[in-house]
Amino acid sequence: MKLVTAAQMQEIDRLTIKERGVPGSMLMERAGLAVAEDIQAHFEPCDVLVLCGKGNNAGDGFIVAHALAERGWQVAILLADGAPSGKGDAAAAWAGVPPAVRRVDWVDVQEAPGEFMAEFDLLVDALLGTGVKGRPRPPFDAIIEAANASRRPIVAIDVPSALDPDTGEGPHAIRAVRTVTMGLPKLGMVSRDGPECCGSVRVEPLEFPADLLAAPDAHYETMTRTEAAGLLPPRPKSGHKGTFGLVAIAAGSEFMPGAPVLCAIGALRGGCGLVRMHVPPAIRASVAAQVPEVIFSHARSTADGQFGPIGELAWHMVMERATAMALGPGMGTTDSAREFLGEFFEFCNLPAVLDADALNLLGSDKLLQAKLTDRHVLTPHPGELAHLLGREVPEIQQERWESASRAARKFGCTVVLKGAGTLIASPDGRVVHCGTGNTALARGGAGDILTGLLGALLAQGMPPRDAACLAVYTHGLAADIYTENLSSRGARVVDVARFLPDAFRELEHEADSHFAGGAGSP
Repeated sequence: MKLVTAAQMQEIDRLTIKERGVPGSMLMERAGLAVAEDIQAHFEPCDVLVLCGKGNNAGDGFIVAHALAERGWQVAILLADGAPSGKGDAAAAWAGVPPAVRRVDWVDVQEAPGEFMAEFDLLVDALLGTGVKGRPRPPFDAIIEAANASRRPIVAIDVPSALDPDTGEGPHAIRAVRTVTMGLPKLGMVSRDGPECCGSVRVEPLEFPADLLAAPDAHYETMTRTEAAGLLPPRPKSGHKGTFGLVAIAAGSEFMPGAPVLCAIGALRGGCGLVRMHVPPAIRASVAAQVPEVIFSHARSTADGQFGPIGELAWHMVMERATAMALGPGMGTTDSAREFLGEFFEFCNLPAVLDADALNLLGSDKLLQAKLTDRHVLTPHPGELAHLLGREVPEIQQERWESASRAARKFGCTVVLKGAGTLIASPDGRVVHCGTGNTALARGGAGDILTGLLGALLAQGMPPRDAACLAVYTHGLAADIYTENLSSRGARVVDVARFLPDAFRELEHEADSHFAGGAGSP
């Protein structure tokens, strides 16, 4: 699903009204009703306070108040800046509010807003629209502060008030438990403070034309579960281990023997048929004991047990029957490891994911960087991407979308920028946000699982960008399922990986239901 800036959404709104003939009043009516329906679906009837400013966002709020009051809810409206006047859509919506709805001016409660808001069970945020950026002016700042301090659940209309819809900056914004956004989600809703401010999000398309919501000029997207389900590679019932590919993994060292184990677990949970390991001989027995399904390459390591050049013939043994490769975790950054990476680019033409030490080696070697192609996927965390781009970590974090896109264009391959709200960037400028996952993945080794999982999907024939999107989404979904059953505190990455089959099952069910609904099954 496309992500848009405030300006892009305003243009869609303008075209819908001015060129497609959809009345603005109809859009406002549908928006308000959608929010009221969402509230009814998620809350029991209760006392509701709708916080309203003066613009179209307030008009949506008036319609919410009207709709809930008609359905028997006890509703009041808090007017931040007086009632709207004139002949606009918001004024018309205000005129339609029934007498049963209590009307309160901010000036009458500003001395004790906490006591006033404590009278209500639920707050609806219709204060500010997407055009307001920066710290809110009085009295909106005080109302927002009182609303957040009330400890009452808040449902936000379109975007939580004072959340920057483009950047996601919102230190003084409403903290909602749910947000019903209109047309398309805004970029700031998934960036920085956005997820904390928005809570769970429902996207309401209203009457916007489908071709406008396709937003061809918008290069940023967020992945939905239906979209992720649509990427699942085929799983024919007649398939065998050869059908589902072989991923070759080069990882590990004497000091990081767990890295290849985690990669192998990720690969096996990712559905490939075979996993071949190229690891230093000193840790081979340890890896085999923990992941008995893997097979090992006959290629040797260096005399001291580190990664190093093995020659073209040995590379053929590493890649024998392989359909994809994953390399980097725990392999070290020695000069001999750099030579091994150089041989990878010389002798391996398979789709491949490069992570961890492979990225650290790339970051200081322009010649190796020049050998990257569109069959490669890089999976850096912010520190590794900063090294690759010659920038500082705070710069990367401040401009995550731009940084991921810049790296994908620079290296001509898919780039996965890990972190809260992992991003998948393509050389064509597209960047996809993945909203699954939680702090259960904030552990060392989570990236190694992802590397193996991504390698497995590449091994099953998926294009690099699709494989990256599905791997990131499924990895995060497994963490979400784990947390629903247990807690993100104390999670081990191997525990989370055990829920990967559950995550795939949920996507399979989503794919089945979507196909059945679309095909009109009996």
